[in-house]
Amino acid sequence: MDQWNLLSNLSHCYDEYSGLSIGEHFMRQQISLPIKMRFKSTPVIEFIKILLNETQRLYKNNRDFLSLSTDDRSILLHTTIKHIGSLSSNFIYHKIQLFSYPSYYDAVGIVATPPAIAATKRIADRLDFDIIVMKLLLSILCFSTNQYTVYSNSRSVNLSNIKQILHIQSRYTELLWQYLVYKYNFQGAVKCFSNLIRCLFAVNDTIVKTEEVQWLTDKFDLLVQKTEQTLTIND
Repeated sequence: MDQWNLLSNLSHCYDEYSGLSIGEHFMRQQISLPIKMRFKSTPVIEFIKILLNETQRLYKNNRDFLSLSTDDRSILLHTTIKHIGSLSSNFIYHKIQLFSYPSYYDAVGIVATPPAIAATKRIADRLDFDIIVMKLLLSILCFSTNQYTVYSNSRSVNLSNIKQILHIQSRYTELLWQYLVYKYNFQGAVKCFSNLIRCLFAVNDTIVKTEEVQWLTDKFDLLVQKTEQTLTIND
């Protein structure tokens, strides 16, 4: 019973369907336009930024995250938010079938590099998960302590309570596994879990490829600042 309560709480931490409703509204707007006017770079980039703003919910509404020290929360925000933002927003694109429109890639190609576009297409092929699986995966990523393969000038900082964070990781991962077995049986769970890992590799590749996309980097920096400010105010 405790685990199903945890599942319910994590599911409500980040109301993915609010992002989905935003995405569906965006698609209705675009499809109502003449074909040559659809998916221009300005509205597409604005849509991406709006979806990225939604990622704050996963941190701000998670009791376990709020229980961490201010320093540990800050470290995790800085090291995970790009992966959270990339995965959650691309999942919405998949759900609203945005990847099916070549003009979307044309629009993003104006403000991103060719390697970034290629990496995005690889993610698009690895997002066929149900909404609960994605929410649990996002919750796990919030507490990820891995140092991803993105090189920066930032100094590495140690977490003050790594045992607490690893315990949260373990609880969430066990919950994800039990949900997969419950829904897909053991063999299906193994296959789905393997696909999740492949998806994370694709997301990480995208993060590496988009490091030079300045508007996106600036957006993530601003998102970290705003989330930290909100958490500090609510303490």
